[in-house]
Amino acid sequence: MTVKTRNSRPAATKASETPGPVVTVVTTRHPRSGLSISYRVTVDTVERAEEVGEAGVSVGLAARLTIQAGPRRRPVTIMASRLIGEGEWYADAMTERGGRVHHSRGFGNRCGIPRRLLADLGDVLTICAYDVPGLVEDAEPGRPLKLRKVKAKRKAKATAKA
Repeated sequence: MTVKTRNSRPAATKASETPGPVVTVVTTRHPRSGLSISYRVTVDTVERAEEVGEAGVSVGLAARLTIQAGPRRRPVTIMASRLIGEGEWYADAMTERGGRVHHSRGFGNRCGIPRRLLADLGDVLTICAYDVPGLVEDAEPGRPLKLRKVKAKRKAKATAKA
């Protein structure tokens, strides 16, 4: 079960105040082969997420982004997360349009071999996290993630749902 903290404003007001998805082109060099590849990256959401599971409570940032390597390539949707204390973003799930699932894990699941996002994609997500007011305190790449404090009413509401 995932409990996400959000504002309780109506959808029409929220849509007019928040900008649409962030679209950018990222050129990155593959770490092993040295091949330079450009991706069209669309960041749909970056938000605070809390999950109560068997391993305890996982708190951090959850993001949904779509990347496309070229105009004739299929776009891939990635659900990524960065937990408190981590310095990098990890891919939790990766799917293609049409339903093909490359891999799928729960929010913040680091069992087995976690799949780390490329540093350039992580930088884009970090910049988007800083653009959301009141979300992060410190999210610099390579440094532990620190989130801003949640107000007491929101925290009580989130634990009541869990």
